[in-house]
Amino acid sequence: MDERLIEIIVAIVDRLVDCETRSETVESITRSLMVNGYNAQEINTAFMWLYHTVDESFFEEGRIISRDRSMGTVRILNDFERNLITPEAYGYMLQLSQLGLLDNLQIEEVIDRAMYSCGDMVELNDVKRIVPSILLEGIPGFHPGLVSWRNESEGTVPH
Repeated sequence: MDERLIEIIVAIVDRLVDCETRSETVESITRSLMVNGYNAQEINTAFMWLYHTVDESFFEEGRIISRDRSMGTVRILNDFERNLITPEAYGYMLQLSQLGLLDNLQIEEVIDRAMYSCGDMVELNDVKRIVPSILLEGIPGFHPGLVSWRNESEGTVPH
C-alpha cells in the first residue's frame, strides 16, 4: 500500500509542476489515476498527504508556483555508492528530489538505508520500498511503526 501511495503522490506532483498539465483539476487527475488502476481511497489519501505536508509556498491563489529546478544542490554519488546503486534507483531519488518530495537530508537517509539494507546492489524496487517510510514518518494519521522497510514476517531486511 505504501509504495502505491508514493506512486500516486509522485504522479500528482509531477502533473502539478508540469507546465502542460498544470491547469488540470483534482477531478481530472483523479480520473486519470483511476484509469491507471488506483482506487478512490488511495487517491484521496495521496491528496490528503499533500494537503497536510506540502509547504504553502508551493501554492499561490490556488495555482502551483513553477519552481526553478536548476536551483539547489544535486546529491552526487561517490565511487563506492555508484558501484552499489543502479542508475534507475538513483534517478528515482533525483526525480523525487526535483519534485520537492525529498529534501537533501531525506535523500541521505534513503542512501544510508539502502546501503545498509540491500547488500550487493541497490535496485529501483529497493528504493521504492524505503521511500515510504521516510516520507510518511511523523505525518499525522500515519504510524511510522506501520510503515516499514523491514520484512516483519522474517525479521530481516529484504534483499
